[in-house]
Amino acid sequence: MHCFYFVLFLLTLLFTYDHTYADDTTRVKVRKDPRDFTENDVNNLFEQWEENDEDVLPEDERHDFHIRHPYGKHKPPSFTPEDLAGQDRDKLIKMSKKGQTVMMFASVSGNPTRRETEEITQIWWAALKNALYDVAKYIVDDSRVLFLLQDGSQAYEVKDYLVQQDRCQEVTIDNRPYYG
Repeated sequence: MHCFYFVLFLLTLLFTYDHTYADDTTRVKVRKDPRDFTENDVNNLFEQWEENDEDVLPEDERHDFHIRHPYGKHKPPSFTPEDLAGQDRDKLIKMSKKGQTVMMFASVSGNPTRRETEEITQIWWAALKNALYDVAKYIVDDSRVLFLLQDGSQAYEVKDYLVQQDRCQEVTIDNRPYYG
């Protein structure tokens, strides 16, 4: 995405870039045709653009974990021992997985073919996407599917949905099974 904006930025500046030529006594600004740019000119333009680039998210997006921090940097969740006191295991795991990618496996009951598993889990996946969960689905075996969640704090909500489905036999998160 940054490359697209950079190219767009370069194209808009191609006709407005002022190149400075230096001689011994004065600096003179001369408008240069973009077709005459040298590699050094493009590098200087890129450096100017990077100087003005901010590395912070706007205030309203800072706490939204669906929007990744620029360049893949995001802070791990922090909580105090007081936050942990009296909490159940699932809630603690949910707090610790916030903002992290989590894998969960689901098994389809009966003896389904790979095609049946694909059709059944496609319905589950579509329902999750419609509920605005950022989840990807991969068929692992004839009766087993992998769901990859971008925000691990949503894993238990997704698990609660899956175990309620008629054909869901088991959901596994962090090697802990939940039966449907």
